[in-house]
Amino acid sequence: MMLFAYAAALLGVVVAIAHYIIGDRVVLQPLFREQTGGILAAKPMRDLTWAMFQLHSLVWATLGVAVLVNRWQGGSDLVGYLAILIFTVSGLGNLLVLRRPHPGGIMLLLAAAASAADIIFN
Repeated sequence: MMLFAYAAALLGVVVAIAHYIIGDRVVLQPLFREQTGGILAAKPMRDLTWAMFQLHSLVWATLGVAVLVNRWQGGSDLVGYLAILIFTVSGLGNLLVLRRPHPGGIMLLLAAAASAADIIFN
């Protein structure tokens, strides 16, 4: 049943796109516009901060697609287990740091559940 692999891929990609766009507009751009004499005054540090913030988006999208492609190719469940681990840690980390339910954290936990269901039912 490919449904769970498709769900994991869709959730991973959607949360990645949302994190990339919303995070850039709501968090990073305002942060970088602030006048500072501190560590973010140097452009290389702003670039590094941007890259590290957005790396999560790349990982979630890639992992979601990898679960689907792996299922298409009849590959090992190792990709699914890796997806469960990364989506779960990311989702729980999101919920713990924000101390409240957050759509991104919930979607990441759903992606972990879809990855687990993909392994169980295939």
